[in-house]
Amino acid sequence: SHRASPALKGNSQAKEEPEERQNGDGMFKQGAKSVATGLGSAVGEGISRGIQSYKAKHDHGHSAERDRQIRLARCRIETTRAMVDFLPTLRKAVARETDVTEETNELKLLRSKKKALLSNEQSPAAGGDERSFADREFELWNEIKVKSVTRLLTTVYAHTLVFLVLTVQVNLLGGRLFREEQESQVSNTLPQDSPATDEYRNSHQIVLSRTYHYLFTAGIPLLAGSIRQKVQQVTSAHDVLRSDVRLKDTSYWIESIRNAIERRSAADLLSPLLKFVIPQEDSETEQTTNVDELANYILDETYDLLESPTFARAERQCLDVTFDQLQTKVLGKLFLLDDEMPLATVVTNFQKSAVATFHKPPSHKDEMKNWGGVLGMLDEPLPSVPNDYIPKLERLESVNELGGVCF
Repeated sequence: SHRASPALKGNSQAKEEPEERQNGDGMFKQGAKSVATGLGSAVGEGISRGIQSYKAKHDHGHSAERDRQIRLARCRIETTRAMVDFLPTLRKAVARETDVTEETNELKLLRSKKKALLSNEQSPAAGGDERSFADREFELWNEIKVKSVTRLLTTVYAHTLVFLVLTVQVNLLGGRLFREEQESQVSNTLPQDSPATDEYRNSHQIVLSRTYHYLFTAGIPLLAGSIRQKVQQVTSAHDVLRSDVRLKDTSYWIESIRNAIERRSAADLLSPLLKFVIPQEDSETEQTTNVDELANYILDETYDLLESPTFARAERQCLDVTFDQLQTKVLGKLFLLDDEMPLATVVTNFQKSAVATFHKPPSHKDEMKNWGGVLGMLDEPLPSVPNDYIPKLERLESVNELGGVCF
């Protein structure tokens, strides 16, 4: 069980947020809780409906294994559909932790004041003011640099975690519904009319809501804070106003930060990112006190799977593939024409263009290619692919193994 996990017990940083953060974030957390609850309910109902929707259109003349493969394909589709639903909330949660609006506005104000200084060169205080403006400008650009790199890397990790947790939860529900349907064929009853099935669906929606409430209100802030500390260290030698950087510099930043965030001992088979998904014992006990027994059971079942070596392997492979595509297909394009680029240009790309690739659907041609594995298995229109990363992740052997184990 996660309650005995050494990876979590040693994480004192994740126990509680600083008091000033708690006080300042009440409205956001309440809003995120509402969003997570609504999404959990809507996604949970959609997943249940979606997994079973093919049933009305197909007879059961084919083998049980064929039925199972169709259901697994359905779970893959519903995971993608749920990702589309959750990505806007993910984007807002990450952006909130890395907002550069104040720094940008102050830079604009500094530029206005510098223009005023230039028109008043005879002022004896002008030289001193200019130096103080330059120092403050350096501080602001450094903060923008740190937040921009943090935003991109937090997006990578949060995107991977949401995708894998959804993979676990969708396949858990899909396997449960599939087994009940198989049993109903023997007893000639309809599983969708079973009170036990309805109870499981309702409890599953509660689990979805609570899982993503924690991730969006506590997990992502902790994740962004951990990444920020390392970003400050590895980029400290680069002055945004004076430095040019090469692709190897940005690759070094990413590799160093990955080594810090994903560090674990050779004997530790658990995911190093669990503390951003699973609450600490004290926090979790408080959250689950008023949750029904079945929801607690499903939550424990989910946590047990998240703590498995199978999940850790899938997580590592997903991160490797995501970072590889990010560096070769996104960041690499910056340096196609020039070996070196101004750091200010790279920072802007990190903050905007690179992050946007996680929220931009592929072309229609690529989308059809991505769904090639399930075309013909289902009669209905397929959901939109949320970005270019998901199709690569859902084809990974370790992800399919994780889905199969959960199913």
